[in-house]
Amino acid sequence: MIYLMSKRIGWRSLVLVGLVIIIAFYLRSESWMETSVVRPLQKDAADYFYYAYNLRHDQTYSRKAVQPSDPKAQIAPDAIRPPGYPLFLLLLVDGPPSRQLIKKIQFWQMILSTLTVVAAYFLFRCFLPPVSGYFSALLVALSPHLIVFNSYLLTETLFCFMLVLIGLLICRYAGYPSIWLSILIGVVMALTTLIRPSLQFFPVVMAFLLWLAYGRKTGIKLFAYICLGFVLIMAPWYIRNLVTLNKASDKSLMINFLHHGMYPDFKYKQMEKSYRRPYQFDPRSEKIRTDLPSVTAEIIKRFREEPGSLLKWYLLGKPVSFWSWDMVQGHGDMYVYYVSQTPFKSRTLFQWIQKLMEIFHGPLVLLSILGSLIVWIAPRVVGGDPAHLFMARYISALLIYFTALHMVGAPFPRYSVPLRPFQYAMALYALQVILTMKITNAVSSKPGDS
Repeated sequence: MIYLMSKRIGWRSLVLVGLVIIIAFYLRSESWMETSVVRPLQKDAADYFYYAYNLRHDQTYSRKAVQPSDPKAQIAPDAIRPPGYPLFLLLLVDGPPSRQLIKKIQFWQMILSTLTVVAAYFLFRCFLPPVSGYFSALLVALSPHLIVFNSYLLTETLFCFMLVLIGLLICRYAGYPSIWLSILIGVVMALTTLIRPSLQFFPVVMAFLLWLAYGRKTGIKLFAYICLGFVLIMAPWYIRNLVTLNKASDKSLMINFLHHGMYPDFKYKQMEKSYRRPYQFDPRSEKIRTDLPSVTAEIIKRFREEPGSLLKWYLLGKPVSFWSWDMVQGHGDMYVYYVSQTPFKSRTLFQWIQKLMEIFHGPLVLLSILGSLIVWIAPRVVGGDPAHLFMARYISALLIYFTALHMVGAPFPRYSVPLRPFQYAMALYALQVILTMKITNAVSSKPGDS
């Protein structure tokens, strides 16, 4: 039977978790020192960097790349991307782009990634028995994606840390819900939403979980305080946009999210040369992405024209793509931007880790799906502790939420990387349930002594 662990940690546990942390730090530090991204400031990464740079040097939230030859150029404010990750970079961006500055940002992301392993272990203590908890933390430490992404100036590393931090707060909340903790959870959820907007609808899922756990009256009350904390952080961003841009938010990312996800198998009319970027081959792309009604109308139109193909893509192809290993939106394997040097290509230890994690990736995904279903269709397997059930269902709901969201839009595997800790935890949970049931059945079927 799976159970909640004691809050006290014995010396054996400290030794084991210390070993996991050492492994995590070693792999991340070696990757930080040896990885070389050919063009670290391109596309999304360039936007994030210049948002931070312009905030520091011009007090303007803009993604316009400042040219050294024209330092006094007018910079127009925008709201294409939310400010969470640029504000993190703001702490580090103290000058124009340089190799040393990029390396400094990568260093602190490496530290943050190591802290994520530490935080994930304590999260797993709320949810898994000791052995499963250690193995889950070890999988987070070994995850090649979580290591490689520290070298990119992208949101994944920070977003993953914040998701695990929310999980720790939920772990405490499951046993001792309170008004102030509800507000704090809302605040942290909002800060995480400002890193990646895909979390913005999750508070609605929390309302459902609270209603199940505490009943309608108490659930609504707790949800209201979570919303209060959420709004307190999100409101200044929307007010800034209304004052500066005369609109609460920019819909460009939402339009692209829907548009880029409407092509089955990431191909335009199944043309092989269009793989990864089908929208660049679609002659109607400009018209389709004019606004939200345009892209929505186009998706409906294509469903009417090819219902079988689109249904297969949206219901089956997209979840498979979202949880796949290779980065579709990038250079394949684990790489979004091309790297000329990395220990995963040059050192035996890292190559073996990559091969083993890739081999186990599919089974771990399937086990996480199984675990996510068990907590809803067979809650008695979880045990009698309501706090334990709440925590299990929270992690399951998080995985289901992001999968469903990317079934609507673009299911790029890059966006599943920050969910690795939760995927591993739910996979080990399912494995523990299977082993426990086998042991129980073996004992119950053993002939009694005569």
